[in-house]
Amino acid sequence: MFRIATDGACSGNPGPGGWAALVVGEGTYEEVFGFEPHTTNNRMEMRAVIEGLTRVPADAKVKVLTDSQYVIKGMSEWLPGWKRRGWITSTGKPVENRDLWEALERAVGGRVLWEHVRGHTGHPENERANTLAQTAARGGAPAVGARTVPTNGTTYLSLVDGHLSRSTGWSACQALVQGVSGARYKKCRNRAEELDTISAWGLPPESLVQLEG
Repeated sequence: MFRIATDGACSGNPGPGGWAALVVGEGTYEEVFGFEPHTTNNRMEMRAVIEGLTRVPADAKVKVLTDSQYVIKGMSEWLPGWKRRGWITSTGKPVENRDLWEALERAVGGRVLWEHVRGHTGHPENERANTLAQTAARGGAPAVGARTVPTNGTTYLSLVDGHLSRSTGWSACQALVQGVSGARYKKCRNRAEELDTISAWGLPPESLVQLEG
């Protein structure tokens, strides 16, 4: 199962906005992000999920992590009623963001398991997605951009005297930590476990990006 963590940001709401999705597969990790000059926070939350889903095979099962109750409730509770009433809300108003709801419904296609995460509470994937979305909203990202980081299977993270390192084998990691008081290390099977590890060590998600230069 693929894992996608998403977030959206907007300055002014409406105003300049950014979206981001972290797409985690077996042995791969991709960050997708983008900027729009005039939008809303809700549209950026939706766009993040849509863009993330385009990065996985159409027949793949996906778990989507988002801090947006708007997205989750819209897809799991409100959508059937909107469609039944011809895209009119229960209060008789046209549904906002219909274009993205329709696009999101097509992208989801019955293959998504939704998971709500509380925003800004230290969840490593949510924090990384938030950082990317905020950066994009400030114009620090193109209309659509992406970076792919293969994890190549098992890695070993180590933290020695405040310095974070990634090793591809245990012997290299052992050489860094052996005999060093207070040194920490962890075997990780994928990018998600790397993010969880550095979060437990009190480091920001950007620490992994710095390892890749």
